[in-house]
Amino acid sequence: MKTIHTIRAILATTAAAFVVLPTWAAGTDSGKTATGASATAPANTLAYSDRERMTLWTDEKQRLESALATGHNKADYLKMLSDSGYTVTSINADKKDYLEYEVVKNTNSYEVQIKLDKAGKGESVKVESNIWRADTTKNVLRGNRMEQPPRYMASNSAYSDSPRMARWNTETEKLEKALAEGKPLAAYTAELKKMGYQITSTNDRDKDYVEMEVVKGQSTYEVQIDLDESGKASKVDVTANMWQSDETEKALEKNRR
Repeated sequence: MKTIHTIRAILATTAAAFVVLPTWAAGTDSGKTATGASATAPANTLAYSDRERMTLWTDEKQRLESALATGHNKADYLKMLSDSGYTVTSINADKKDYLEYEVVKNTNSYEVQIKLDKAGKGESVKVESNIWRADTTKNVLRGNRMEQPPRYMASNSAYSDSPRMARWNTETEKLEKALAEGKPLAAYTAELKKMGYQITSTNDRDKDYVEMEVVKGQSTYEVQIDLDESGKASKVDVTANMWQSDETEKALEKNRR
């Protein structure tokens, strides 16, 4: 079920956000306020909808992967990121054999994972989703500047996605099984609360589609529900929540304390 969908027409306001900014000034401040799950979602909460943005995000991810070819050293990769318009917002790992960066360009964020050989050259480069974000990354995504380049600190490893993904995927599968198709919307919101999830934002609420952001502990997901004419779910998907509403970020921050 966890697949990338063919996206509805991208909002003009979303497309306008994809403008290359100076290296240390990436990000667009939406200034939007997310609503609770019980309210009809206003149009502006679509700014947080992953389904609306995923095609552009995936295209940009592929371009970045192509730009970051193997066989280069650390300085080369940092220059490649800068030349591609990315801001390095956090250094999660800086080892002899492994580098990990959080990067931001406009409203997109990625985690770049580089394995180095004995000569210090990249032998594998992955560009992944950046679900667990450093505060500096969140700050730039809100449209603020990084006044100085990031420095590696051991505590930054807490934001690394790679150690958490196995557990995250297991929980995704549990959610998908619990949220079986064929039920009305109220049954899904009740089940989410029963499983300990907080519904932090309703990004889209139409007659045929509902999209919610949910939080449990330090994990967040986007629940996408397609509804048939009777109001029951014809399809339910649980995906990564890469564009997080203010309320989602607040809940994650509260749970981190």
